[in-house]
Amino acid sequence: MRDTAILLLNLGGPVNLGQVEPFLAALFGDRDLIKLPCPAFLQPPLARLIARLRAPGARGRYAEIGGGSPLLRESAFQGNALRAALRAAGRDEAVKLCFRYAAPKAAGLLQALKRDGIRKLVPVTLYPHDCRATTGSSLRELAVEAAKAGLELLPGVDHYATDPDYLEALERPLRVALAELPDATVIFSAHSLPVRQIAAGDPYEKEIHATLDALIARLGPIPGGHTLAYQSRTGPVRWLEPPLKAVLESMGGKDVIIVPLSFVSEHIETLHELDIEYREVAHQAGVRTYRRVSAPGTDAAYIRCLTRRVLEILP
Repeated sequence: MRDTAILLLNLGGPVNLGQVEPFLAALFGDRDLIKLPCPAFLQPPLARLIARLRAPGARGRYAEIGGGSPLLRESAFQGNALRAALRAAGRDEAVKLCFRYAAPKAAGLLQALKRDGIRKLVPVTLYPHDCRATTGSSLRELAVEAAKAGLELLPGVDHYATDPDYLEALERPLRVALAELPDATVIFSAHSLPVRQIAAGDPYEKEIHATLDALIARLGPIPGGHTLAYQSRTGPVRWLEPPLKAVLESMGGKDVIIVPLSFVSEHIETLHELDIEYREVAHQAGVRTYRRVSAPGTDAAYIRCLTRRVLEILP
């Protein structure tokens, strides 16, 4: 359907160091993602202040992983793989990236698509777990911008926490790591979320546990045991626990395999937070071997997951 575009939704990231501060301002300015302890009208200026204060440290971290976020490149690879799979299935819909806090953002993207003759939009999240703060925020923005552009927003793919192909994309590299470190403790690491958002009804935590339970059912007993931890918390509010730092500090003398549970692409939370910051925590704690499993990326099983689910909902 040449009048339909499939939009891959993701956070986005700064592609160079000059984009770090405006990216942080957009991130902290989104009340759906981070509800700062202030009236709504004060959040944008407070977000700009937070971004200005945090930018120097964030630029240093991005510099250590190549000078910017690889998320645009990673998501483009996923988009190209999905497009090829859809073409092989006889579909000709356009496949585009749509980011929340960095280009390509919804407003400009939708206007360009309308000029190209697109009339209908099918959103497909690159967040596997249903979450009002991520997919929810992206879908709400997309609905607003679609209405402005006069485009029809169709039902899409909004989560797939227990999809068998998504689970396979997580399971396969973990089995390889376990074959090399059979007595390792597996730590499944998910992005944390403020507890108050869970208390308000956000399904994210239940979705994370659903993925974990389904994975363990596929894997069977893990000799070294497994546990769930949360990373990427920020600010003084209470977040989901246990924090990954505390879990690693209890693993002295053990082999550890880290599985990034809620991330489908390599970006700063995996390449810097897991590979640099938490590796150092593990070293200081006396962890014997620290191994981190790759995110799904363009793993064939993950692309099958997206392709099948898109084909199921396309008109």
